[in-house]
Amino acid sequence: SLLMFCSFATAESPAEPVDHAGQLPFARASETVKAEVTVKTYVDGDTVHFNVDEQIMETGVLKARFLAINTPECTGKIEEYGKKAAAFTREKLTGATSIIIESNDEKLNADSTGGRYLLWIWYKTAENEDYRCLNLEILQEGLAIANSTANNRYGSICTNALTQARTYGKNLYSGEKDPDF
Repeated sequence: SLLMFCSFATAESPAEPVDHAGQLPFARASETVKAEVTVKTYVDGDTVHFNVDEQIMETGVLKARFLAINTPECTGKIEEYGKKAAAFTREKLTGATSIIIESNDEKLNADSTGGRYLLWIWYKTAENEDYRCLNLEILQEGLAIANSTANNRYGSICTNALTQARTYGKNLYSGEKDPDF
């Protein structure tokens, strides 16, 4: 008997990876808190300290914890893919011509430590480009695990990006040891 094997794309598994971060438009007119910022300090893949207007934070510094993601650690305790996630965040924001932080709703929300704020990070690298959501890019690159991913304003697209990273075996989901670990 003759067996034939066919491969075809389905809605769950497209033939080519989707750029989810490129498909999510920045909603400038939404009710969320937004501010254009600059980087003060890179901490790791999902934590950055930003210089902000003193009307937002009296100290002029806002400690941001990225919403929907948890990247491996690279400060103190070092975990596999932690350095790669931190380098990815630094590379994207270092090349940015503009960075905007966005809350998940109409107010700034502190994380469980009380010292950091849960935010979406948007950036663009040229004036004529659209903003890209860094949180979503980190998920689609497989450099983070989900952290309340479905329970936020961009939940469904975050879940899709994470599913795609798993499907394509990106970084944390490759089943391989971190070559830089």
